Amino acid sequence: MKVIFLDIDGVLNGYNFWNLSLFKLVSPFPKIRDFVRRNYDIFGVHESKVKRLAKITKATGAVIVISSSWRGGWFTKYEEKSDRHKRLEDLFKKYNIKVIDITPKYFNGKRCDEILSWLSKHEEKVERFIVIDDELYSVGLSIKDIGKKISHISKLDYISINDLLNRYL
Repeated sequence: MKVIFLDIDGVLNGYNFWNLSLFKLVSPFPKIRDFVRRNYDIFGVHESKVKRLAKITKATGAVIVISSSWRGGWFTKYEEKSDRHKRLEDLFKKYNIKVIDITPKYFNGKRCDEILSWLSKHEEKVERFIVIDDELYSVGLSIKDIGKKISHISKLDYISINDLLNRYL
């Protein structure tokens, strides 16, 4: 099976260091804060980015393992989910994106350890994988220990879908 380890913040939404800094800067000023909130969709999932992900999963047959802080509550009942989790789930259903699992949560917060742990438990099933994350440091160099199964580590915005399909999955 082909697996995409997916981060959400900074990949499927507008959250990044600069947007968060702007939001913190204007937070004490309600009118400006409301303007930023209305015009810069920082925290909401962008449907256009989910559509790009859907093109990748459809073309490759890859499944998703969520490696994001959004994994908390992923397998809870729909009614109990936060609005942002419901929106993400609704968009994944709309575009037929299959989430098969989430990575374990480690207290050290090192995403590479969480991904490696998941891979070690599913080693026989995984043909190839890719990590799509906006922060490359969160994956770390220890991922090289996996061997030739790793395809690439990238931010969805900076790699063309055709490049990803032709070279990595």
